[in-house]
Amino acid sequence: MGSNPFIISGYISPDYFCNREKEREMMTEAILNRRHLTIFSPRRIGKTGLIHHTFYYGIRDNLYIPVYADIMATTSVGEFVEALGKALFSVIARSETAMKKILKKLASIRPQITIDSLTGTPAVTLSIASEKEAVSSMEIIFNYINAQKRHFALAIDEFQQITDYKEKNIEALLRSFIQQTQNVTVIFSGSRKHILTGIFSHPERPFYNSTQIMEIGKIPEAEYSVFIHERFSGSTRTITPEAIDLIFEITSLHTFYVQYMCNRLYSSYKKVDIGQVKEMLLNIINENEPVYAGYINLITPLQFRVLRAIAINDGVRNPTAGDFLNKYVLGAASSVSQAMKSLEEKGFISLNEDIFRLNDMFFRHWLIYKAG
Repeated sequence: MGSNPFIISGYISPDYFCNREKEREMMTEAILNRRHLTIFSPRRIGKTGLIHHTFYYGIRDNLYIPVYADIMATTSVGEFVEALGKALFSVIARSETAMKKILKKLASIRPQITIDSLTGTPAVTLSIASEKEAVSSMEIIFNYINAQKRHFALAIDEFQQITDYKEKNIEALLRSFIQQTQNVTVIFSGSRKHILTGIFSHPERPFYNSTQIMEIGKIPEAEYSVFIHERFSGSTRTITPEAIDLIFEITSLHTFYVQYMCNRLYSSYKKVDIGQVKEMLLNIINENEPVYAGYINLITPLQFRVLRAIAINDGVRNPTAGDFLNKYVLGAASSVSQAMKSLEEKGFISLNEDIFRLNDMFFRHWLIYKAG
């Protein structure tokens, strides 16, 4: 392993992935037994990496055809179908010749061959002009899957995004098409637990009780510590146990932030102790100060004070409690409640395990640093 072993985006192989074997086995067992799954976790804990990790073994063992569609950037059912179509057809047609065969079969939805700007590889894309076309195209896509001999595992990441679409019948439509497709297991994943649980646990919603629920937690400290130590020592670098403990404290064991911190330390030092970890944290928050200053421009003065108080406390269970309001001079409980709602909607905070915490661990430390 000659390159930096701490990956902060994408997926390479199990060598760069820490643990999650129990979760991978659960996902594989559900896929093979054709049980749809709903996976949720706090942001940047590693659910997307887990999906790709599971799919790696699915490909290796020739168990199913894995398809991954990220719909975070979609704003309508048309864009949803475009993302779904691109993900599916780019997987099953690895060459331009195979893609042209698909185009002939799907001429009614006007697919096109495009070149991915990042990878340079050909891809099939759809261009949806109306809601009616979107529904028709979705039906064609699922009919195409149903006509194939192999089993498919379709992961739709950030699935809660569909609740923001102007079209309000997407859940019922998608549920209907999935029910009619016999050879697909769908994995719905996302980071906004309350929205996802509403989709799948409310009796009046189309997806009610239709999936197995799976919550992804943090990687256990002991296992992550071994992983970090082995990756450093495998390249003649060293890191002390105390330094690893401090990394976990700084990042609250959020996978992305652990990986990012270790990636930076690995590339900067041969020997890492507590001093290097503290120095790197200061470097990171100073580098990102323009971004964090931009964050402040998006919120009101009260929202900023609430955010800073949450950061200093490393989370708060009851933000409208009298002692919390008085200690940080936050004013009326009703105003703070509204500020919390706005901060959550803007993505600055989230509720996990009944505690409100900042989503960005480094931003949290910048707020603490600025507070003195």
